[in-house]
Amino acid sequence: MIFFDIVVHTMLPLFFLVGVGYFLDKKFHMDIKTMSKMIFFLIVPSFLFTNIYTTQFPSTSLHIVGSLLLFMAISFLLATIVGKIRHYDQGMMASCRNALMFNNTGNLGVAVILLIFSHSPFVIDGQTPYLQEALTVQIIFFVSQSILLNTLGLYQGARGHYTPRDALSVILHMPIVYAFLAALLCRWGGFDAKSFFLWPVLEMSGKCLLPVAMVSIGAQLSQTKIQLFNRDVEIVCGMKLFVMPLVGLTMIFIANRFLPGLFTPISALVFLIYCTIPTAVNTSLYAIEFDNHPDYATQCVLNTTVLSCISITVFTVLGKYLLL
Repeated sequence: MIFFDIVVHTMLPLFFLVGVGYFLDKKFHMDIKTMSKMIFFLIVPSFLFTNIYTTQFPSTSLHIVGSLLLFMAISFLLATIVGKIRHYDQGMMASCRNALMFNNTGNLGVAVILLIFSHSPFVIDGQTPYLQEALTVQIIFFVSQSILLNTLGLYQGARGHYTPRDALSVILHMPIVYAFLAALLCRWGGFDAKSFFLWPVLEMSGKCLLPVAMVSIGAQLSQTKIQLFNRDVEIVCGMKLFVMPLVGLTMIFIANRFLPGLFTPISALVFLIYCTIPTAVNTSLYAIEFDNHPDYATQCVLNTTVLSCISITVFTVLGKYLLL
C-alpha cells in the first residue's frame, strides 16, 4: 500500500510533468537556456528567500550539513577509485566525481520532498505534520550543495583550469547567495518581509518551482540523445542510484547507534531520499562549457534522471519502514 501511494501521489505526478516537458519540446522546440535562467534567477531565489525567512531551523542544522559533507567526501573517494580502475584521464575523472558528488537537489529534490510529505502515507487527519521539517532539511541540503556545486563542481568541471579566485567570482554572481543573505538579514534584523510589496511576487514565484523545474527537465531530456550500453555511464548510474543510497542508509544507522539525536526520523528519511536523487544538471553544463567529456556528463544526467523513478520509490518505501 505504501509503495502504491508513493508511486501514485509522488512519482506519477512528477514524471507526468517531465513527460509534458518532453512532448512540448518535441512540438515547439523550447529554449532550455531561457527556462534555466528563469529558474536560476527568479524561481529558485524566490523559493529560497520565502522558505528561509519563514522556516525555524533546528539546532541540528550544523550536524545535517556535516552529514552532507561526509557523504560527498565518500562519493569523491568512490569516484576516484572507479577512475583509477577504469584508467580515466584527468578530465574524465573530474566528470565522474561531479556525477557522483552532486545531486539535482534544487529542482527534482525539492519537488520530490514537497510531493512525498504532502501525500499519503505522510498525511494524518488531512494534515501534513512532517512537511515543514522535511522541507527545512531539504533547504539546508539545497543551500549547502549549491555553494559547493558552483565552486568545487565548477572547478572540477573545468579540469582545474579555474583558479580559487575565479571560483569565488562565480559564487558572488550566484543569485541564491544574495537571496540567502537577504533572508537572514530580514530575520536577524527584525524586518517584516511579508509587509514588503514584493512578498506576494516572491511567494507566487517560489510556488512555481515544482512544475517549471519538472517541465524543464523533460525538455532537456528531449534534446539529449540516449546512448545505450555505455559501460562508464552504466557504472555511474548503478553507483548513483543504488550504491550511494545504501551508503547513506549505513551512515544513518551508524549515527543512530553512536550519535543518538543526530538524525530525527524525518531528517533521516529526507537524507536517504537526497541520496537517491539523480545527478545535478549543472555538471553537464560545466562539461559542455569546458569541453570536458560533455557526452559522458550529459548521459550521466539523463540516465540517472530517467532511472531515479525506481530508486526514489524503492528507497523511500524502505526508509518509511526502517526509519519512521
